[in-house]
Amino acid sequence: MSTDPSSSPPSDAPAAPPGPIVRLPAARSKALIRGVLWSVPAALLGLACVVVYGHLDFRASVVSSRLVELSLAALMLPVAAAAVSSGVVAARWVLLVLWPSAVGITASPANLELRLGPFGARRFDGERITVRYPFELTAEEVDGMFEAFLPEEEQFANLVPRLRHPSAREPLERTILRFAGLSERYVASALRPVVACWRERQPPGDAA
Repeated sequence: MSTDPSSSPPSDAPAAPPGPIVRLPAARSKALIRGVLWSVPAALLGLACVVVYGHLDFRASVVSSRLVELSLAALMLPVAAAAVSSGVVAARWVLLVLWPSAVGITASPANLELRLGPFGARRFDGERITVRYPFELTAEEVDGMFEAFLPEEEQFANLVPRLRHPSAREPLERTILRFAGLSERYVASALRPVVACWRERQPPGDAA
């Protein structure tokens, strides 16, 4: 039995496209602002630690007690830890501004890829990303969220839905909105084709 050659594509025909691909670059200008904001408490707390620790004298004398000095040094430890923590966060945001390679979010039906420079690179497979809009949440999950009362069409158009993945440390939509530095409405519009693909593939019970 012969077959019509025109009924099947040639072997060298290009593969079908994998689906929509959305790229959202990280907002370096917003990262610089965050770096400056975080550097302020780091500098103030660090200055306080320098002043206090610089005046400590652990030698017992008429005007000072070694126990008092040690107690003051111990009381300042949380302040020093907060200064270091704030400084690390500030440095990471500044490094993101100066990062030599491209940083941002790439979303496709296959996966969600986050390349965030000093904040790390992670990839989440699209098959395990669950999508839920506010109107699909339970009463306990809504907990006064006014977006849940918006019409469904408005939620689809203006909101980035809740995006969950078993290996994600935080909700994915929060990470996307934090680093994209764009309005939620713009991000929702850009991601809509990919989100629709993730939503279609998830089990029915995960969308309700």
